[in-house]
Amino acid sequence: MINNFKEFFKEPFLLAAIVVGAYLVDFIIPIDFNRFGIHPRSILGLFGIPLSPFLHGGFGHLFSNIFPLFILGVLVRTYGRGLFIKSTAALIGLSGLFTWIFSSAIVVGASGLVFAYWTYIITTAIREKTTKTIVIAAVTLFLYGGLILSLASFQEGVSWAGHFGGAVAGVIVGIFLPLKEEYR
Repeated sequence: MINNFKEFFKEPFLLAAIVVGAYLVDFIIPIDFNRFGIHPRSILGLFGIPLSPFLHGGFGHLFSNIFPLFILGVLVRTYGRGLFIKSTAALIGLSGLFTWIFSSAIVVGASGLVFAYWTYIITTAIREKTTKTIVIAAVTLFLYGGLILSLASFQEGVSWAGHFGGAVAGVIVGIFLPLKEEYR
């Protein structure tokens, strides 16, 4: 049982460690890695889609993303390793694409993935209606229900397009990436 419990943490921890590691490399090396973020509606800016969640504008930005990224990642991981990997890749790609379309500035940070995980978990519970998915969604709403408020606010220096793009991506992936029997 304990080994299975530990399994839920491996991939989300690795993802969070890569995000922190990328920040530390960016902090140490005198190159601005944030220039590799999502540049809206630019062909070269598409390359920023897979990189953006791993880049952050400062320690405060990293700090505000890393804990919800890890916790929501663990909740998604409870659906299974394969589904965690598939959904994370799909959510990064789709949320990045929406950010690329709707943003007006370069975007970096994992908040798009955080919002994507959040709406993915809720959408999966609505679609699947199993005890497991409903409990996971309830925990998600208890811990991070306030995320909905940030979709209704606009703050300078905060990518509303990234948050909105992540939220939309989570709904889409939650609809089109069903849980397999072994995940239910």
